[in-house]
Amino acid sequence: MSEGTVKRIRLSRASPDLEFSEMAARIAEHIRGGPRPDLDLDLSWCTDFQMAVYRAVLNIPRGSTATYSDVAKIAGRPGAARAVGAALRRNPFPIMIPCHRVVASNGPGGYSQGIDIKLQLLAIEQHEMSREQRSFARIG
Repeated sequence: MSEGTVKRIRLSRASPDLEFSEMAARIAEHIRGGPRPDLDLDLSWCTDFQMAVYRAVLNIPRGSTATYSDVAKIAGRPGAARAVGAALRRNPFPIMIPCHRVVASNGPGGYSQGIDIKLQLLAIEQHEMSREQRSFARIG
């Protein structure tokens, strides 16, 4: 593992430590619509299924959502929506692997950082989209 490998990202309302402020600033800029920071994320612990889920989630465009069932199908395991939820609960990199974009078929679903933060992140991303893009905001 390289010296700069990121093992976990936690969301907080507190100010970041000075050592990590540059990384935190890049992530905050990404939340506001900037480019996705190029971080070396440690995913060495993931199962093949978790990697398939995280790859599927990485392909959900900003401002869009997919259901747990949609992600299960894309990950090659149709019918494994609950397993997708379990994989996303273990996601150590919220924002960078944007699991807030995965929703239940009947509502927002859960989020490891809290439903309030999930809804705020979705609102921020959807606000950035133009009206034309919003009409095509769901994949699946």
